Amino acid sequence: VEFAIQMEDMGAGELLINSVDRDGTMQGYDIELIKKLTVAVNIPVVACGGAGSMEHFRIAINQGGASAVAAGSMFVFYGRHRAVLISYPSRQELDRFNLSP
Repeated sequence: VEFAIQMEDMGAGELLINSVDRDGTMQGYDIELIKKLTVAVNIPVVACGGAGSMEHFRIAINQGGASAVAAGSMFVFYGRHRAVLISYPSRQELDRFNLSP
């Protein structure tokens, strides 16, 4: 919190807070940390690290006071196997190349 205040005093326009211990876990943001920072500074705080659902976004903003949220893993890891799947070929493309299962 002291460092966040110091950064604001030095002219920071916003703070991006990444809870490294939660990053990639998709278990939710560190709401207590976000609350402490949003109460201590008068600039926007962007929460990062831990998002796994839209509900986590809501909690970080409504309960934590974050001005915005950032997320990565929940947009990259897909399906029950949590495989990396950003884009994939359509059934027609697979059929055209005889790649259908």
